[in-house]
Amino acid sequence: MKVVLIIAHNCIRPGAYRGFETVLDRLRKDMPDARIASTSLVDLDNDLRAILREDVESVTLLPYLLLNGQHSKGDIPAIVAAAQKDFPQIPMTLLPPLGEWDGFADMVVNGVRRANRAEAQKENQAHSNSSLFAIEMNLEGKNVLVVGGGRIALRKVKTLLPTGARITVVAPMFDPEFKTLEVPQNSLTTVTLEERPYDVLDLRSVSMVFICTDQPAVNAQVSNDARARRILVNNACDYLDGDFIVPARMDFGKNITVTVSTQGRAPSLAKKLKQKIQADWKKDLEQIEKESCEL
Repeated sequence: MKVVLIIAHNCIRPGAYRGFETVLDRLRKDMPDARIASTSLVDLDNDLRAILREDVESVTLLPYLLLNGQHSKGDIPAIVAAAQKDFPQIPMTLLPPLGEWDGFADMVVNGVRRANRAEAQKENQAHSNSSLFAIEMNLEGKNVLVVGGGRIALRKVKTLLPTGARITVVAPMFDPEFKTLEVPQNSLTTVTLEERPYDVLDLRSVSMVFICTDQPAVNAQVSNDARARRILVNNACDYLDGDFIVPARMDFGKNITVTVSTQGRAPSLAKKLKQKIQADWKKDLEQIEKESCEL
């Protein structure tokens, strides 16, 4: 019979071996033809030799350790080498410690990411219970960055055209309609298209950034870079990640602007409300403006 012997630290604290025992159980189910055994560092010599005295074909040893330190580099190999000398007929394989296994680093990183994401979701949930502060901002002459070249980015740029902002749009590819954008006459607005991937240097002298890509990794990078520089962020893919949202806007006449917001929680509802207001209020609001100007 083949034997898999897993070597762990000795610990008497209750519950310390919970994860270790789960691994043993999984191995026993996945390898029913092998004997799955465990031992501690202090018992390894005696337990290994007891196994070798039985009728076994081979022994595979796994140090259930993270670091390739004194135990895995010195103590364990010495015990295995001595046992192998006394039992040369039985092949023994000593695996590297867990910390050196392929994919282990990815597993750790992914675990940390999941934990941070869960914590961020809790914070965002608390944030979502608060009300956003509504303001109208003067962007004339200010630098605004839009990251993304699809339809969402296009809509954001269109809303920025009347503001007089200096708009830079960065993306590897652009929706064809970007090429036909027209800046309003007598406006200070400029639109510059940079057909390339985002670079952190794009944030130099920027007052506001709109994140509009379908790449989560890119979105996260832009958000992190902007926050580190205290730049206001609007994330079109995750409103909870941003500092502000853009409400649905309607202009009636020259002087009346109506905005509708659902605090970013129900964009489809905001769209329906906008359509309702435009259909039912347009004539009345324009008439109110006309009468006010005549007074």
